[in-house]
Amino acid sequence: MKTIFYFFYNILLYIALPFVWVIAYFNDKLAGSLSGQRDITSRVLTFKDKVKSDPKPVIWTHAASAGEFEQMRPILNRLSELDVYIYQTFTSATIFYKASHDKIFHGVSFLPWDLYTRVNRFATLLKPDLFINTRHDIWPNLQRSLHNNQIRNILINANLYQNSKRLIPGLRGINALVFNQIDHIYTGSSSLKSMLEKIYAGQIDVVGDSRFDQVHERSRNNAEMLITKQLIADRRVVVYGSVGDSDLGIITDAIAQVPTDKAFMHIVVPHETAERDLIPWETELYRQKVKSIRKSEIEQFKNESVIIWDSVGQLADLYKYADLAFIGAGFGAGVHSVTEAAIYNVPCSHGPNYDILAEAIDLVEEGLSTVVNEVDDLTKFLAMSEDTISELSQLIDTFVNERLGATDKIIESEPLFRSLTPQ
Repeated sequence: MKTIFYFFYNILLYIALPFVWVIAYFNDKLAGSLSGQRDITSRVLTFKDKVKSDPKPVIWTHAASAGEFEQMRPILNRLSELDVYIYQTFTSATIFYKASHDKIFHGVSFLPWDLYTRVNRFATLLKPDLFINTRHDIWPNLQRSLHNNQIRNILINANLYQNSKRLIPGLRGINALVFNQIDHIYTGSSSLKSMLEKIYAGQIDVVGDSRFDQVHERSRNNAEMLITKQLIADRRVVVYGSVGDSDLGIITDAIAQVPTDKAFMHIVVPHETAERDLIPWETELYRQKVKSIRKSEIEQFKNESVIIWDSVGQLADLYKYADLAFIGAGFGAGVHSVTEAAIYNVPCSHGPNYDILAEAIDLVEEGLSTVVNEVDDLTKFLAMSEDTISELSQLIDTFVNERLGATDKIIESEPLFRSLTPQ
């Protein structure tokens, strides 16, 4: 079965390649990724030449995109304290061009396309002592090459959502072939472990999620003042994080309907901040007779109840001001990260499509977040009593603390790292 699967998988890849090039002509992100494939070999050879005079263990780390890179960051920080070389690969062009100059890396490139000849050449040239991947960016030929070359490979923060296609009966056996070439899996919860065991027969350790470590560390070092105390004094602050078109109607309706016996400050943070993404929020709020102002115009503040946050990269730090939070995309493809709000012990809500995130599932199952299906659900959440908010915040604090420390557990578990001493 294994031979048949790889035969047809590789045939399909070669058939798909011309179409990828055509699509790339109309897609800048994909075009950037394709362009990055051209110098992968030269980057590896440059790295090998640079380090050959001082041999040390080589750790190959991979992050598909920005989210995975954030999860990998705590591990990278710990690896930088060890006497090793770090070679980083990316799939996404966006994060590659943003992070590739980070001094923590000794070498960096795109991940080769999952053609066996390409990934095998890459793996044999690099000859890493360990490969670390995160979440679910699993490629069949890459795993096959690592296994065939006896390169130990581990998967951290492993995630497998309940309705994953990997668990469909007809595909489960195929995914088991690929997953069982991983040497060790680290995951965040017992429920995730149970799902992973359906397609993986190796060792799985429940250690938590390094993303919590990353966000927690950022929260401790966050001293920037994003909102003045005068602006939010005596108001219940609600942060609507990474929201988009699918969330717009239900959020604006709820804002217009919240009880008037409380003073609210609603901070709406769109997932995209281009002008075309901001105008619909302003238009709909105006229609609902709700006054709003953009963050970039805050100097002209005249007691508006909604701030539309048009600055990027500040959402995670905004949650420290929040009493409550609504996380976007739960009415669309799937809810965005709830971790940042949880780190600040903020009770959160979101739409019904949350089963792509283990931490969101856990929060719901423990009664620590609210699933919103209609406007009334959100208005009730916004009107939550102070006592209930305080009680939930304490429980969320316990929830978070139980999930911290994944980074240390992974480092302490791996044989290679245990053999190394800090620089």
